[in-house]
Amino acid sequence: MFWQSCIRGVLLLLLISHAVCSVLAEEETTLVFSVRKWEGEYESRDVPGGVKTTPSTSSIYSIRADGTGLSKLVEIENAVCAAPVFSPDGKWLYFQSNASGNYQLYRCRPDGTKREQLTSDQRPGPPWKTVYGLQMTATGQLLCTVFDGKQGCVAVLSPDGSQMNLVAPHLGYLYMSAMSPRGDALIASGPASGYRLWLMKLPDAFRNGADRLTRPTVNLAPQHPESFAPQFTPDGKTIVYFRRDGDIYRVESDGTGHQRLTTGNQYVEFRLSPEDHHGSTDGPQVSPDGKKVAFIALRGGVPQVCTIDIDGSHLQQLTSRDTACGRVRWSPDGKRIAFVSFVGKYPQLFLIDADGGMPKQLTSVNGAIYFVNWKQQSSK
Repeated sequence: MFWQSCIRGVLLLLLISHAVCSVLAEEETTLVFSVRKWEGEYESRDVPGGVKTTPSTSSIYSIRADGTGLSKLVEIENAVCAAPVFSPDGKWLYFQSNASGNYQLYRCRPDGTKREQLTSDQRPGPPWKTVYGLQMTATGQLLCTVFDGKQGCVAVLSPDGSQMNLVAPHLGYLYMSAMSPRGDALIASGPASGYRLWLMKLPDAFRNGADRLTRPTVNLAPQHPESFAPQFTPDGKTIVYFRRDGDIYRVESDGTGHQRLTTGNQYVEFRLSPEDHHGSTDGPQVSPDGKKVAFIALRGGVPQVCTIDIDGSHLQQLTSRDTACGRVRWSPDGKRIAFVSFVGKYPQLFLIDADGGMPKQLTSVNGAIYFVNWKQQSSK
């Protein structure tokens, strides 16, 4: 009886261990994305004061990396719900939506419950009425852009929406931004600088409650206009970005060491159709270990998934699809890359090993998969 009890105890411990590992694996390999729908053919074009697009709606879904567990998390009638991203601890799912008329920021639990609106026309207050460009920082804050109808300003929002700090509003319209991993610096570009890169140090006073940062900033790339989608490497020492020519560049955070990593990419925007003339900026992404950059480049006239080492060596084309790819996103462990590629009318979600191989199609949904992000492994 004693040995039988021991064996049962060991088996129970093994079952518990397996269950815990399964939960952690699920957390580590969950993706979240938005699915966009519209009637007829999708069109977009620039018009005075903005962009005119085919009316559309979108909902937010999640799926496991093995293709199971497809689940609709957020849907608001006649509204767009987009740019989903999990908090670093995995306890909240953030997104932006035009459900109230203007785009604002929201959050909910990972299963879609307890949804709440974080910003409104009254917060951050006049003249800012629209909030968009949602990103999650490594420190758990929200990075976004507030917009008054003519120009925007980068803003940092506390996780619960109770505090919003404006970053360098005196510089004019800047909106493409990223925060350093330690939260002590911010890089941004926009129309006010000809899309040149501005580096802004974030003092303790700003991070601890000052309502805005107006300290001097540093132009990191005065000879590089049209610089888009900047991001820091995980150590915060290097900034990777791409330019209007579609090629990938890097610069050290002190302004030294400019280097062009690629030549001939000829890819800047992800487009939903041949009539999507405005498109959506589709930048590269640095791997979690900071050693590689994933990006999209035209190969034989088709946008394909590629990688390159952070020093510009070992360029590798990972996909050879007949239809356009876009939206590269590294998995938290750096072993896989998520991307979208067209299957018929709509782009679907795919995964590919970071070293190459056959892509795996995860979804076959009736709509266009547009924004994609991974859920980080729980810190518990």
